[in-house]
Amino acid sequence: MKRNNKLTDQRILLYKERNASECMNAAFDFMRQNWHILLRYSLYVLLPICIIQTVGIVSVAEGILAQVSEPPIADMVTFLCFGLVGFVLLNTLLWTMVKLYHERTDGLVSVTGAVFRKQFWPMLGRMAIAVIPILLIMAPALVVSTIVMLFVPFAFFVYMLVALPILLVAPIYALEDVSIVAAVKRAFVLGFKQMGVLLLMAITLVVMVYVLQGIVMLPLALIFALRAFLADPTATLVNPMFTMGGKVLFDLFSVLFCYVTYLSIAVVLLSAAYLYGSSAQKGEDRSMVSDIDNFENL
Repeated sequence: MKRNNKLTDQRILLYKERNASECMNAAFDFMRQNWHILLRYSLYVLLPICIIQTVGIVSVAEGILAQVSEPPIADMVTFLCFGLVGFVLLNTLLWTMVKLYHERTDGLVSVTGAVFRKQFWPMLGRMAIAVIPILLIMAPALVVSTIVMLFVPFAFFVYMLVALPILLVAPIYALEDVSIVAAVKRAFVLGFKQMGVLLLMAITLVVMVYVLQGIVMLPLALIFALRAFLADPTATLVNPMFTMGGKVLFDLFSVLFCYVTYLSIAVVLLSAAYLYGSSAQKGEDRSMVSDIDNFENL
């Protein structure tokens, strides 16, 4: 589309005042507008982690089917560790794409592998640093709130007041040239200012995440039940092809479950990024600062 012989900018603005629903809509619009390139690079970056995590899921399932008395702690720890790696890679992928999207006048249309890699590796280093304060704050807050919740039923909401601003740390540290300490401080300042919007958005997105996971979990649970039936020693005349087919389907849906989980978390993180952009615009008029920095493109 042209206006006055110039191409109009079709990008979704980051620095724009929005309410909770508009932040979520902006996140969905970003993913809808760039789904092809996001799908392509998410498969490159996240699929290997999903496959490795599936090994842990399958091991736990095999232990349950074999009626092992002791839970496979090592497999569960491996699953969680690779989940942390996946979280870092997910943030790296998202903020690399968001940064490229807002730096280039055509968004992600002409992004090549070389351009992506040039932005990806520095972002990976920043996200590896960003996850440290997130864990240092989230883990103790979760433990304390869990203990207190035994005596005070509403202690979980106190945990939410700490946990929700943490969502803003990664986008701030990724998109602004600040230290990690400054990013954490800024996340809590902006988060507390927008706590009502952040809480409303979090509740809506959590419901969405559970729905998306449930869509994949249902066939996964049915396949697991089928495998449990086939593994029953009282079941006779079971064709080995059914047993092998059930195992393959369980493995495939386990990978799909991990991948869908990352995609649903991506919507949460992107919504938090647009909430950060809304807060920054409201308090600092960042769109004007961005226009001044890119004056030659006006």
